[in-house]
Amino acid sequence: MSYPHTDSFDRGVEAIEIAKEILSDCLRPVMYLERLPMIIPTTTTDLSPALRKCTFFHGFPYTDTRDVGTSVLVMTNDDRSLAVQVAKDVSQQIWNRKEQFYPSLPTPEEGILALSVGESPVLINETSDNPGAGTPGDGTYLLKAMVEANVENTCFAFIYDPEVVNQAHKVGVGSMIQVELGGKTDSRHGNPLKLHAYVKSLTDGRFIRSSPMGKGSSVNLGKTVRLQVNNLDVIVCSIRAQVMDEQIFLLHGLDIQQKKLIGLKSSHHFRAAFKPLVQKIITVDSPGLSTYRLDNFNYQNIRRPIFPLDPDAHYSFWGG
Repeated sequence: MSYPHTDSFDRGVEAIEIAKEILSDCLRPVMYLERLPMIIPTTTTDLSPALRKCTFFHGFPYTDTRDVGTSVLVMTNDDRSLAVQVAKDVSQQIWNRKEQFYPSLPTPEEGILALSVGESPVLINETSDNPGAGTPGDGTYLLKAMVEANVENTCFAFIYDPEVVNQAHKVGVGSMIQVELGGKTDSRHGNPLKLHAYVKSLTDGRFIRSSPMGKGSSVNLGKTVRLQVNNLDVIVCSIRAQVMDEQIFLLHGLDIQQKKLIGLKSSHHFRAAFKPLVQKIITVDSPGLSTYRLDNFNYQNIRRPIFPLDPDAHYSFWGG
């Protein structure tokens, strides 16, 4: 299955066909799992270095359990030796290019400075506060940088803050309000932003998803508000979620293709919908529970040595 998950239906059809072959005794699946002593951040499969890898599981590095790690699963038709050979060959390729899985990402401030003249729209995704990975969704690092940069014609969606949403719904469209936005769940993802904002629009947060991931499904983000802070439109929601497509922007009357800069919270799933809509994507990192900086975490239960926490880890440690 691809990541983002844009081929779920096709893989489901394939699974049914394979199941029929197994039941009719035309196929005798033999599986072999090779595990590597490495943990890697979530990695999209339509870009290098994970592109074209067969059944390559990056694992989930934001959990601290003994079984966390990267693995390769190979299935053959009643040929275990072939499954072992292919799994080890692919695993060796992954290990040989392991450093490529740890890109040096810019900070939110550096990401905004990387904007080029005439290049729009540009999307900046904050990978370190991705609610899809279990983060609070109310981190303020990227939003703060965008407020301070005050680039013309920009928008951000969305930040989780039901307190601010309720405040805006109470005063209504056309009001100016003083808010402390975000940063309420913990201090790891940034502090609340004190902003003087104009209430531009209010919605019930309901729409139909247009992303290739789950297209046609109903989405409910609870009550939402579009706040305007100088040149920036900020959408605030009362339910945690990562942004999958442009529908939350459209719900508030925002056409992202007419914007210069778009900010959102997600690591990879957003790409399925946004990649055809923008000229450039810049991934930025900052402190947070889904940061690429895995050395920021105090792991207690994972197996050691493991790369990149232990630079001298050897593949043979878990091989076979």
